[in-house]
Amino acid sequence: MNLRSLDLNLLLVFESLLRTRSTTVTAEELNLTQSAVSNALKRLRLAFGDPLFVKTPQGMWPTDLALTLAPPVTEGLGLIRGAVEAPQDFVPANAQRTFRLYLSDIGQLIFMPKLMATLAVEAPGVRIVTVDTTPREAQNAMAMGDIDLTLGLFTRFSSGFHQQRLFREHYVALVRDGHPTIRGQLTVEAFLSAAHAVYRPTAGHHDVFETAVEHWFAQAGRQRHVALRMAHSMGLSALIAASDLVVCVPTRLGRALKAAADLRTYALPFEGPEFDISQLWHERFHTDAGHRWLRSTIFRLFHGED
Repeated sequence: MNLRSLDLNLLLVFESLLRTRSTTVTAEELNLTQSAVSNALKRLRLAFGDPLFVKTPQGMWPTDLALTLAPPVTEGLGLIRGAVEAPQDFVPANAQRTFRLYLSDIGQLIFMPKLMATLAVEAPGVRIVTVDTTPREAQNAMAMGDIDLTLGLFTRFSSGFHQQRLFREHYVALVRDGHPTIRGQLTVEAFLSAAHAVYRPTAGHHDVFETAVEHWFAQAGRQRHVALRMAHSMGLSALIAASDLVVCVPTRLGRALKAAADLRTYALPFEGPEFDISQLWHERFHTDAGHRWLRSTIFRLFHGED
C-alpha cells in the first residue's frame, strides 16, 4: 500500500485497539463515537487487506499481520508524540502517576522495599505495579507503553531499548545455620556432595548461572544431586532453614533471606559467573519527565550498591 493513501489518524485507532482489545474503550480513550472507531477499523482493513482484529470472547484479538505491524507503528507514534507534545514538568511531591515495572520475584524482594520507602517520602502519590510475564512479551508490552521499566538481568532485548547498568552481581551458597556438613567455609567436596535446591525466577536469566554450575559438576566428574526444583523463589528461606539443602542465590537475595531466617551464606568453591543488573526502557519513554525521574531515583538508590 502507499503511505500517502493512509490517514495517519487511523494508526491511533490501531494502537489503541492493540492495547485495549476493545472498540468501546478505544472510543472513550480517543474521544470518538463507537461508529467512528468501527469505520476507522473498516478503513484500516481495506488499506492493509487483512482483518487486523478479530472479535473473540477475550475481546478484539490482533491477527498475525497486526502483531507484525505493532512494534514499528507504536514506536513511530511514540517518536511523533515526543516531537510534537510539549514536555511537562514532573514534580515528585505532587505527582499522581502509576508506573508498571517488570522484574522477577527476586527482583521484587531486592528492589521494592528501598524504592517504596523512598517514594513514600519523596513522591507519595506515585504508585508502582509489578508485572509478571515473559521477556518476549515484556518487550512488546514496553513498545506499546504497557510496561514502563524492567529491572534485572536481560540479555535478549531487541533494538529500540535503552539500558543502564545499576550494579555487578554474583552468586553465593545459602544453607541453614547449623548445617551438619558445611561450617566455617564451603569446601569443594561439601558442595559436590550436598543435596541442592534449584529455583527458577519469574523473569530474567538465572538459567545462565545454573548452566555454569552443571558444567562445573561435569568437569569435576560428578553428578549433581538436585533434590528439589522450584518454579520460583517464594518460601525459599523457610525451606532452606528447615532442611540440609544448599541453594545458590545472588548475594543481595542471600542478604535479604538471611534477615528472615537462621541462614548463612558462603562463597562458592568455584569461579561462578558475574553479571550486570540493569534497568531497561523503551525509546518511547526516553524523554518523558516522570520516567526520567523514576530512572534517576532507581539509579541513585542502587547504582554501585555493595
